[in-house]
Amino acid sequence: MRKPSRIGSDKLSALIAEIEAEAYARGRADARKELLDVLGAGGVRAPRTKVSRGRRAKTDAAPKRRASGRKRAPKGSVPRLVEQALRETPGLTPPEILARAATDMERLIKLPSIRTELRNGRGQGRYELSGGRWFLAASGAGGAGLAETTSPEAAQASDPAEEENKGTLGLNL
Repeated sequence: MRKPSRIGSDKLSALIAEIEAEAYARGRADARKELLDVLGAGGVRAPRTKVSRGRRAKTDAAPKRRASGRKRAPKGSVPRLVEQALRETPGLTPPEILARAATDMERLIKLPSIRTELRNGRGQGRYELSGGRWFLAASGAGGAGLAETTSPEAAQASDPAEEENKGTLGLNL
């Protein structure tokens, strides 16, 4: 292998320095122009010509539209629909939950969203799956007091004689 010559490295170094100097000069000119625009407009910034990449301000508007033009369901509507459906009728499948959508906003919810909510809620202890049917968990994390009913297996497992023997801390004595 051949080592780079000293002359080649000097040329490369000089070229890099020249590119950096040009970039610095462009940045300086842009900053100067922006400052003059602010000062010339009485302290008010002139509108930018470039589109900013930051987040847009949230607005309390109708459901958002996707790039395809379809509307999106409002945030939080999927868990509300799932919990309400399972509270009213335990033991539903995801398509049966979707069929219970009553309002126009709930009808915007898609089946994959319900499946995702059930899967995530199961991991958090809010929902239980038994025989392909979904139920509200008896003591769901984050859904305390929401579940009056559970799966049939859990209801049969509760023994009234065992309930009598529980102490104040819920321990079997």
